[in-house]
Amino acid sequence: MTSTIPYTATRGQLPPPGVELTFEQTVPRSLAHRRQIGEVFVADSAQGSDDDFYLSFQIPRAHSLWSDQRAGFHDPFASAEAARQSIFVLLHRHVGVPVGLPFSLQRITLRVTDPQAYAHDGTSALQGYVHYRVAERQGKGSDVVSMVLEGVMEIGGRPAMTLSAVLAFMSQEDYDIFRAFQRARKPVADARLTPARRLDAGLVGRENPRNVVIGLPGQEARTDGGPDDGAFRCLLTADPYHPAFFDHEYDHVPGPLMVEGMRQAAVAAACRAGAMATPHALTVGCEAAFLDFAEFEADLVHEAKVGAPGADGRVPVAVVLRQFGKPIVEGRIDLLPDAAPRPQSTARAHGV
Repeated sequence: MTSTIPYTATRGQLPPPGVELTFEQTVPRSLAHRRQIGEVFVADSAQGSDDDFYLSFQIPRAHSLWSDQRAGFHDPFASAEAARQSIFVLLHRHVGVPVGLPFSLQRITLRVTDPQAYAHDGTSALQGYVHYRVAERQGKGSDVVSMVLEGVMEIGGRPAMTLSAVLAFMSQEDYDIFRAFQRARKPVADARLTPARRLDAGLVGRENPRNVVIGLPGQEARTDGGPDDGAFRCLLTADPYHPAFFDHEYDHVPGPLMVEGMRQAAVAAACRAGAMATPHALTVGCEAAFLDFAEFEADLVHEAKVGAPGADGRVPVAVVLRQFGKPIVEGRIDLLPDAAPRPQSTARAHGV
């Protein structure tokens, strides 16, 4: 006897009537810019109008990176990675941007609108829908120059997240010239990476040490001799063979890795500042402006400053990534402290 398990999601406003999306299989890996099939999270896509696109996604329950946290809530950054891949899929499948055309995310913004949408029952995969609308566009197809996307995400029929992204495109020839010019202006040849010790996994809300991407050169947090301004400073110290962050080759430090570094620096800074009692926080907001490409040969320093908690309990942490003394990424991480519920005690009422 055989049975078929339907992979469906509770219906909310997405997808709209007339648009059908499934969870039967993932899209081709080339559309999602992934080499490993297991790293593709987008399941299906459809175009509603010239400027409206709908996509479904599912995150593997046992993913080595995205399931590495305390039980209770799914990681919103996992759905953010699915939303990032969704951008690639809509560009290549529906907008006419050829696979292989270089482009970069210049700015990303996401905000979790309903933390309960990420509540985890311990058995269900994180899956849902994304709707992107093209808010601005310069050029089309292979001649596209820039684009602004505004998005919303639903999980379990609940509005879970709002997103926006600013993209810039160029030809392969222009990209190669641009990167060569950039590197020529930096002291890359004389750069040396500072040996660093990764933080303990528990300090950044992780369990697997391999998923820790920040560290310190010694016992001190300050790494650049900067002013005692209350900022927590640490170095990017990721495993260069990490299967999620380094799914394929890069000529620069990948953006998702730097954003994860921002998140971990924010968690460590908030705990050190006393803004959070534990590192078990739900990431409910992220803003990142990518100002330059980061090179592998030199230290990438994270500077995190903790702000005052908001009325809803969210703790804002401003984070700047610097290389050669110049900002590479500027942004903010918002944390909801200790959002994941603690496991219920299994002790009996008597006979404990």
